[in-house]
Amino acid sequence: MKSTLLRVLALVMVTSLLLLAAGCGPAETPAPAPAEETPVPAPTEEPEPPAAEEEAEAPAETIQLTFWHYWDGHNGETFDALAEEYAAAHPNVEIEPLYIGWSDLLPSLQTAASGGDVPSFAIADMVWMPKLAESGALVELDPYIDASGVDLDDFYSALLNIDRYDGAYLGLPVSTNNLELFYNKELFAAAGLDPDQPPTTWEELQAAAETCADPDNAVVGMELYTEAANEGLTWQFQVYLWQAGADFLTDDYTAAAFNSPGGEQALQFWVDLIEGDGSDLVPWGQFEQGNACMRMDGSWMVGIWANDLTFDFGTAPMPHPADGEPGTNMGGEHIFIFETTPEEQQAAWEFIEWFTSTEVQSRWDRETGFMPIRDSVANDPDYLAWMQDTEPRLAAFIESQQYAHARPSVSNYQELSDLFSAEVQRALYGEASIPEALAAAEEAVNAVLAK
Repeated sequence: MKSTLLRVLALVMVTSLLLLAAGCGPAETPAPAPAEETPVPAPTEEPEPPAAEEEAEAPAETIQLTFWHYWDGHNGETFDALAEEYAAAHPNVEIEPLYIGWSDLLPSLQTAASGGDVPSFAIADMVWMPKLAESGALVELDPYIDASGVDLDDFYSALLNIDRYDGAYLGLPVSTNNLELFYNKELFAAAGLDPDQPPTTWEELQAAAETCADPDNAVVGMELYTEAANEGLTWQFQVYLWQAGADFLTDDYTAAAFNSPGGEQALQFWVDLIEGDGSDLVPWGQFEQGNACMRMDGSWMVGIWANDLTFDFGTAPMPHPADGEPGTNMGGEHIFIFETTPEEQQAAWEFIEWFTSTEVQSRWDRETGFMPIRDSVANDPDYLAWMQDTEPRLAAFIESQQYAHARPSVSNYQELSDLFSAEVQRALYGEASIPEALAAAEEAVNAVLAK
């Protein structure tokens, strides 16, 4: 996932926007005031050196900030450019971004938190925040938020809630994304389907998948993530779970909630796709090779595939059951500060305030394809005009963000996800019935939650 979290502006546009926002971001720090000139005493026969308190003030020392993240490719390059822009406008601040792969970042952050050798600030996948909060090494941001006047009401509450622990904010969202339907317009047309009319319900999805599939040419109708080795299966299946009116855990996070009629409906739909002609147990990655008619994936792929795919593709809100409800999975990253020195913490906060501002977030979203974290960005006429003119395929993701669910905010979520996906995979491979798989997953998850 990892997550997260989609890249489209031309360099000239980015540069001009970056220069514009650099002068108006709300977190701009005034340049250090010039040192006052020290009065020079009238010369005498033997001039006395000026007293220590009369000496000119020394220039402000440069504050070195280290930042750990897992944004690679164009996302990483975009962040690096923003960090350089910020440092250029703040000569007393230097920012050193360090890329650490997604699978290694959380262990690295935990090791740093326990050993004291921490970065100034960092990002984390949203599901890591509870575990990092338990470390006790994160700075409470409320005093900084209050002093700077950041409008928390402008942030989406579902995202902010992830950062609140024991009544205090330990982070802020900096990016978000969700999952929607991608479809190959050329395969649709070849199968006699209307490339401008993607499916809207599960029933239509199954029918389109069966019509578009071409087993003789190794083309699957709907590509499903069926590998239990990482978060991918749970991350994708939860969308179907929520659309069927079920949930992953109970509201108080004390027990599994997926072994329910809605859970059975969702898993039955996957099994029916696989056992019928709509899908198959194939390695993930068929869509980009032109070997799948449809796939659910994240908003970040719009920018990647806009440049990389050799065929025309479309996007649409993820179909849901005719008697169900819209739903998707919310991903993204949150930013936080480690306890270091007051000066370092303040400098890190001022960058975070600037980075999460409406102006900078609008540019960040345009470049990366992430979804807005603030209402002021989502409703910004310039942002919406850019989306319609430049990449209208993002519209499905923006439209569906209102239906996005967050994964449970529990510190042992990854263990729960692994246990769940292992049992679901057994049902997909015909090694267990749907009731057996859900019951086994429920037992395993509840055993962990009871510890």
